[in-house]
Amino acid sequence: MKRTNALLALAAATVLIGAGMWAMFPGKGEDLPGDGDGPDVPDVPNVPGNLTDPIAKVPHAAEIDEKDVRLHLELDYSGQGTGEEYAWNEAYEFALRTSGSGWEGRAVIKVFAEREESIGAKCVIVTYGDGVRAAWDDHVVHGVIHLSADTVVWISNGTDNRTDLLSVLFNRTGTFTLTFQAFDADTGEPLSAPVSTGKMVVPATGEMDIRVLGMEEKVIENDTYLVVLINATNGWNVHRSMDAAYLVLSSDKGETLVDENLTTFTTQVLGPGQSTQFLAYFPMEGLGDGLELIYAEPEQPPAVVPLEQD
Repeated sequence: MKRTNALLALAAATVLIGAGMWAMFPGKGEDLPGDGDGPDVPDVPNVPGNLTDPIAKVPHAAEIDEKDVRLHLELDYSGQGTGEEYAWNEAYEFALRTSGSGWEGRAVIKVFAEREESIGAKCVIVTYGDGVRAAWDDHVVHGVIHLSADTVVWISNGTDNRTDLLSVLFNRTGTFTLTFQAFDADTGEPLSAPVSTGKMVVPATGEMDIRVLGMEEKVIENDTYLVVLINATNGWNVHRSMDAAYLVLSSDKGETLVDENLTTFTTQVLGPGQSTQFLAYFPMEGLGDGLELIYAEPEQPPAVVPLEQD
């Protein structure tokens, strides 16, 4: 009889393995199967932590009574608490320490992002683990768009003590707030109190890079013009307008603006790093020696544009 039972158990196990299932034993803060290298690790792409079960969605950070707290989070990152401004398109490392005891199950760290100027999925990029990018979901909370995403997922056997490193890159300027919180991955119930960064300011910085690629004097209907080939590159970290009306050609006797009838280019909005090129026509009447080209953008210091080409 015992031999028969053993054979039946072996047959049942064979069916489970053939169906792609495996036995899972929780460990001390260990990631689930799929996070390491091994011949028996199933490959389940595009799921945080390589888990086969779906993760409960949570639209925003949740309140939790102190008596219900099972995990504790500590956040450490560059500039924390100093009021430091953050650079656009530069990655910052965040260290998140998780500790706690008395809870068993599948846990997930969720990150929530807000931006005072409104937010979209491309505004901030969070990566974790071996360069896995967090996939944002957008939710409207009290009329304001919030982003939420899953990061690290693990199985707890009742004792947790782990540190996870995440990379945060701001892809827009503005004022951001990031919040991290641990949840039960299956139910979406909070396991920790949320920890937030406070306001992280990413300022608009840069200048319009304007260069003269060539110039010549030209007579048009008995009037003499200095025709200047202009190349403008947006060196700001935000979209910026290049406006031909802000170009001023000055001399020791006076100054002149572009001729609006001959200069067909007026204005163009440029993305960061984007360039445009056009011919600017300046009337020469009344000008003397010592020519100087200036780009006088409102609310910015006037920028002198060298007329000599390199």
